[in-house]
Amino acid sequence: METNMITVEGDVIIGNHSSIQYCISGDTVIMGEGVAVSGDVIACSDARIDMWSKIGSGVKVGRNAYLGEFVTIDGKLIVAGDLDVGKEVKIKGGFEAKGWIVVRNPVPVIMFLLLYIREMMRLGKGEEVEKALEELFDDSGEEEEFDGKEPGEKVLIIPADAKISPEAIEVSGEAIIGSNCYLIGNLRVQTIEAGEALTLKGSINSEGNIIIGENSTVYGSLVSKGQVNIGRNSRVFGGIRADSVILHEKAIVDGTIKAPAGVSFLREAAGEKPPLADVNALGKVLMVGLEKQPESKTEEEPVKAVEPADIDSLIKTGPKVKNGFVPGMEKKSARTRSLARTRHFSGSRTRKRQGTGEHQS
Repeated sequence: METNMITVEGDVIIGNHSSIQYCISGDTVIMGEGVAVSGDVIACSDARIDMWSKIGSGVKVGRNAYLGEFVTIDGKLIVAGDLDVGKEVKIKGGFEAKGWIVVRNPVPVIMFLLLYIREMMRLGKGEEVEKALEELFDDSGEEEEFDGKEPGEKVLIIPADAKISPEAIEVSGEAIIGSNCYLIGNLRVQTIEAGEALTLKGSINSEGNIIIGENSTVYGSLVSKGQVNIGRNSRVFGGIRADSVILHEKAIVDGTIKAPAGVSFLREAAGEKPPLADVNALGKVLMVGLEKQPESKTEEEPVKAVEPADIDSLIKTGPKVKNGFVPGMEKKSARTRSLARTRHFSGSRTRKRQGTGEHQS
């Protein structure tokens, strides 16, 4: 996404009643009903523009073009192949077509897709519908590959009622951004998930979670009512305000982080999965999601159980527990111990005299 151009190394599908204030360039360009594009539309392969759509500039098509009813093109239309055009189509700058020109009512884009899928189902190829859709938007005449990926993996899909302008990109649902993308403008979405090496010159405002991949750069702030996740070697030139934040230890945030539910850091360990670490209110790092490891022992002697000892009285102890603590024995004062000793000895003399037949007066 440049200053006034959106360039896609693949196909472009635009939902109904969307507004795009950019020029669009792609392989196959498909536009739904009531789509408004302020700039040029360049399709290296085919172009399908549904009814009531409006193009603010010219249209250039590398192969065949299909225009529905009441389509308006303010610029010039150039078609290298055949032109299938409906009624009440207005082309203010004129048109050039090197192939056949047929004036009729082309099948609407959505109906074309549904008929194609239904035919595949009738032929017993229901399991290959997804593959068939990828082949539908693929140029079979060329065997070009992009970075070893399938063409279906590089498709720009703009949902219905979306608004894309230099000021903001507004989507009423989920936004998914692939890797190695360059975008200009603020994002207003429900949730967003971005791949690696994203360059965004704008802020993100989300009702849900925000996920920024590795090696990305965001020149703006991140505002979310859910969770914000920043990947490794990524940098945010702005603040973050969210319910909770997960930040990789090698990520940089040049701003203030406000997260009522806390901030967690992803730390890398050699040969291990990076564990989570929380930071409490005092700034202390607390490990999260790991089993507690046994604390390292100092040079102190290991704890041993007290060996049992025979106790004949309240104060008599064996040699092994002398001057030691005996469970169940309460601490007594010196007077209490003296009285107990006196009772002990006097009781012994009484038992002895009774055994010999002597009586004490």
